[in-house]
Amino acid sequence: MEVTSEGFSFIDNNGKESSVDFKECNENWVSYNKRKNNWSDVEAQEFRVQSKCVGQRDICAKPCCFTFFTKPFTKIEFTSLNAERKFRDFQTKIIEVGWTTFDLS
Repeated sequence: MEVTSEGFSFIDNNGKESSVDFKECNENWVSYNKRKNNWSDVEAQEFRVQSKCVGQRDICAKPCCFTFFTKPFTKIEFTSLNAERKFRDFQTKIIEVGWTTFDLS
């Protein structure tokens, strides 16, 4: 799966090509935090500049997975024999293109 600074594409469970837009995910993350914390627009903008979070990850989940902040959320599960290695490779690619995910494990 190719990961770029824009996001990535994948084949969903229905065999349809889907994509995740990292900017959209990050904006949803900022909006969520603004509502949760009752921030002003200025506070939200300061958070937007600092946070590059686009989702959450859990390597301890069965199966290990990433959940991206799309609407609705997009969950990518790793179920193969080398699931943890592929999970870590995917995490590294996300970091290399300038984004982060929140660790749930």
